[in-house]
Amino acid sequence: MAFYWYQSDPDLYRAEVQAMNKFFPSFTIHQLPDGSGRLYWRGKVQPAGPDGMVWDLMLIYKNDHPHAGASEYGGSIQILPVQPRLKDIATRMMPILEETYGSYENCVRHGFGLGLPHIYRDNFGRNEEYFICTADPKYFKTGMTRSTSAASSLSWACKWILLCEMWMNGEISDDVALEGNY
Repeated sequence: MAFYWYQSDPDLYRAEVQAMNKFFPSFTIHQLPDGSGRLYWRGKVQPAGPDGMVWDLMLIYKNDHPHAGASEYGGSIQILPVQPRLKDIATRMMPILEETYGSYENCVRHGFGLGLPHIYRDNFGRNEEYFICTADPKYFKTGMTRSTSAASSLSWACKWILLCEMWMNGEISDDVALEGNY
């Protein structure tokens, strides 16, 4: 019996590779060197165009892909910005948000507890990292006939990046940044 999702469901693995090669051909697939057996895609995107930031991303499959727990934001594929690092951006944004909302507690009440909209933190290796939340658990697709893929998660991440950059540049309001359905 195969332990990893890509061994037990080779058709799903082939479909994942096919979708990524079609929509994001510059991304390459690897296995984490930590012995977990987890696969990840690595590549760069620039959703805001030539004037926007270049984002170096890792799309990391959880070992239970395509399944996700009822409270797992982001689903079974985690989007980790390697550069720029979300934790660094959030640290720079938090003083601005605290000035805007008057206190950290008010930032939390308004949805900016980590310094950016629609992110979550989790351990990655020995570090706590911030990940882009691309899926509310109630919208994550999983099952025998369909599942959320790395390509669809990356598409949502590109939307998040575009809106986040617009928000940081003052082009959209806090409410719009928070209300986007990522």
